[in-house]
Amino acid sequence: MPMKKALLLASVSPAALLLTDGANAADMALKAAPPAASPTYSWTGCHVGVQMGVGWGRQKQTEMSSFSSTSRTNTLDSSGGMVGGQLGCDYQFSGNWVAGIQGDMEATDIKGTGSDPFGALFGFGTTTVKTDWLASVTGRLGFTAWNNQALFYAKGGAAWTRNHWDLSNADLFFSPSSFSETRGGWTVGGGVEYAITPVWSAFAEFDYYDFGHGGTTLSSTLSFLGFVGPANTFTTGRQDIEAAKVGLNLKLGGLMK
Repeated sequence: MPMKKALLLASVSPAALLLTDGANAADMALKAAPPAASPTYSWTGCHVGVQMGVGWGRQKQTEMSSFSSTSRTNTLDSSGGMVGGQLGCDYQFSGNWVAGIQGDMEATDIKGTGSDPFGALFGFGTTTVKTDWLASVTGRLGFTAWNNQALFYAKGGAAWTRNHWDLSNADLFFSPSSFSETRGGWTVGGGVEYAITPVWSAFAEFDYYDFGHGGTTLSSTLSFLGFVGPANTFTTGRQDIEAAKVGLNLKLGGLMK
């Protein structure tokens, strides 16, 4: 009987050793395997969002008196808040580069009241301007960092604005005493956007808008007791606006790769 047990143990031991060694090797392989890499965010796709901010404007204004043919120019400053939305699409390429296009529009309350250009002579009179909205279509180019979740970008393109002027308190006579103008120009800016989740991202940016030197001229003829005099003229000149914005974007159908 002892001999049978010895023969049985001799035949089983090698197989048991092989099974034990295989289990240990498999266990060591599992322990040595590196953890699965976290998914990398991709900016490719389209988005829609909201934004808000503040803006500061400067507007040249020129008045010419019908009696003295004298013209004077000064600058009117304005400021106020804005709120709006944006829609755009991006494409990520060559690893960390992102190119895109975006359209946005903001309702604004950028307004200001300043001295009439002839105020230095007469000591009274004011003019008022309010920017009703801003709009732009821009392209942007950026570079990602931090697992692709942060995007640092520059942007630029075409821009438009709508202004409303009130000359009812001006030194010179104008009738009508108010008018509106729509102007076109260009914009440049830059910012950073961060992907909070696979579909939501937040951004902060600063933009500069330039609407050129040429504006709108308003002429007003003075009529009194049958006498018709030459016209006073008011001309809007160079306009630029700076804006600081923050906002949220929702990626349409966007998921982690």
